Amino acid sequence: MNKILLAKLLVCLAFYAQAQNTISGYVKDASNGETLIGATVLIKGSSQGVITNVYGFYSITLPQDVYEVEYRYIGYQPIAQSVDLSENRRIDVELLSDSQQLEEVVISAEPEDVNVSGIQMSTNKLDIETITKIPSFMGEADVLRSIQMVPGVATVGEGASGFNVRGGSVGQNMVLLDEAPVYNSSHLLGFFSVFNPDAVKDVNLIKGGIPARYGGRISSVLDIRMKEGNSKEFAAQGGVGTIFSRVAVEAPIVKDKASFIIAARRSYIDVFAKLFTDALDDGAALNFYDLTMKTNWNINEKNRVYLSGYFGRDNFKFDANQGFNWGNKTATLRWNHIFTDRIFANFTAFFSDYDYVLAFGEDEMDQFDWNSRIMNYDFKPEFTYFVNPNNEVSFGGELLFLKFEPANAVGVSNGESQDISLPSKNALESALYISNDQKIGQSIQLQYGLRYSHFSLLGSGVAYTYGDTIPGTRRPVIGAEEFDSR
Repeated sequence: MNKILLAKLLVCLAFYAQAQNTISGYVKDASNGETLIGATVLIKGSSQGVITNVYGFYSITLPQDVYEVEYRYIGYQPIAQSVDLSENRRIDVELLSDSQQLEEVVISAEPEDVNVSGIQMSTNKLDIETITKIPSFMGEADVLRSIQMVPGVATVGEGASGFNVRGGSVGQNMVLLDEAPVYNSSHLLGFFSVFNPDAVKDVNLIKGGIPARYGGRISSVLDIRMKEGNSKEFAAQGGVGTIFSRVAVEAPIVKDKASFIIAARRSYIDVFAKLFTDALDDGAALNFYDLTMKTNWNINEKNRVYLSGYFGRDNFKFDANQGFNWGNKTATLRWNHIFTDRIFANFTAFFSDYDYVLAFGEDEMDQFDWNSRIMNYDFKPEFTYFVNPNNEVSFGGELLFLKFEPANAVGVSNGESQDISLPSKNALESALYISNDQKIGQSIQLQYGLRYSHFSLLGSGVAYTYGDTIPGTRRPVIGAEEFDSR
């Protein structure tokens, strides 16, 4: 009897598996080939639908039938087509920009596609078109200035870099550029951000309920994605402003197959100042510059590779020997692979380097030189399993190596040199996570997950144990244990 029941169960499972097929693919902009993040894919006549992920990919599994599928994205003309789902179908769609003038404005209590709206709470999503329309400082569109206008976000203050989210400090925000962390996100002491708007595609600020795929910060996540480059035709844009000038060039390497974008900016306050004063003739400088690059190669229907990088620097020099400067460098290599119609994977390797340099002293007899830096080397495998229209499971991990150089400092007084440098520190951080986006009926949506993180210092060092004390008095050292490099 048990064997008969088992056989019936296997037959039912086989029939169910055969009766389900999948529609998957990418949703893109028809004018330049850029993938559209968060585009809506609706099954007309039902409550089922999905949205594209951060790479523009979607997947939905349905019983075998003929469906009317509609593709939508804000600011683009929707497309609907009939799909015979007698087998798995790969459908890539390109949407045309909607430039028609509206005759009237209709306000409704709920959006028409509320059933597939994101459930991520405390999230603000901006595209570059929205950012450029927001009133800006001295006429220059800026990412950080834009997000400071949303609820819960406040500026640290003029002359200070970064932003605060709901009372958190600057260091509690994770700022990512194509998944690589940026430790100082400001130019010109906080007046502009390091993100060139000509190269930015999508900005997503998460202020609460941070998904399990992120870790390492407790206040917010600012996830910025760069443009991939126009895969249709050559395009260039730029501008001359009161503070800086910028230029961006994008073009296909192989049409509809590979493309690139290069964007650069440079301020010229010091260049103009030299026309009116000689105070900058002795090697003084007051400027910032950055270079942003990205290329991608669509190898085939299942594989796509991205390579992006950023290099930027701020210089404040009082003369040839005195001043301070800082800069960020990042590089990201990503590989998208579609294992099956329902399993999407992304493998990311990135490098991030932030350094700060300070120098004072008019001659070699009396001077002070100090610099510090933090470097990251990271590898992240991430997988998404589109189980069915009601469940989207994400899982993956992360392995991060950090190198800290807190202070490389040398002071010279009356010709006597003293090295007051602090030793470098190395650390290894690892994590595993799993999460699920689940819809229950038409009115309930859940997002839940788990993340396990582990942090360990590497190399030699001394671990101190501190005793108890009364408030206002420093805790005494009651023990010390020395570790070697193993």
